[in-house]
Amino acid sequence: MYPQRMRINVRSAIGTSIMAGLLLIAPAAYPCSWAIGYFHQVTSLHGNVVGVKSGDFRHPFRSLRQQVAVEHAKLKLWAYRYPQRIGFQDRLVKEVEADSLGNFDFGALTPGHYTLTIASPWGEDRFDVEIVQLRKPTASVTIDVSPNYPDCTGGHEFLSVSE
Repeated sequence: MYPQRMRINVRSAIGTSIMAGLLLIAPAAYPCSWAIGYFHQVTSLHGNVVGVKSGDFRHPFRSLRQQVAVEHAKLKLWAYRYPQRIGFQDRLVKEVEADSLGNFDFGALTPGHYTLTIASPWGEDRFDVEIVQLRKPTASVTIDVSPNYPDCTGGHEFLSVSE
């Protein structure tokens, strides 16, 4: 009787060890992830960068958060590629720096798919953008680069206004 009981304990110990090993090698699950392949469609890419660092304001106050300009944010426009591998200089299309009021303008762009990265004092944000011909041209774009909460509330917003 004793050896059979010992086998059951050994099996459960092996099963527990395997499960623990799988949990250790599994990638971290982030509660907030953004859709891959969703493109913000605009006719042009100019507007302003807004947002606040986490802790400056509480994130639920969206209207207040989007009135704070992010000074001298660095914006880079890359040719879209999936899987994304940002960092290859030959894929950089254009680079601009926002002024002291957060305003930026990429000027004329060829229609197509791009990845826009915005470097702010508290990190980098990324959006996929498609330059297209629309019935109503894009008047401006507001990009909120505020950090977001783990439940996906708060920053990371791309808002376009048509004429």
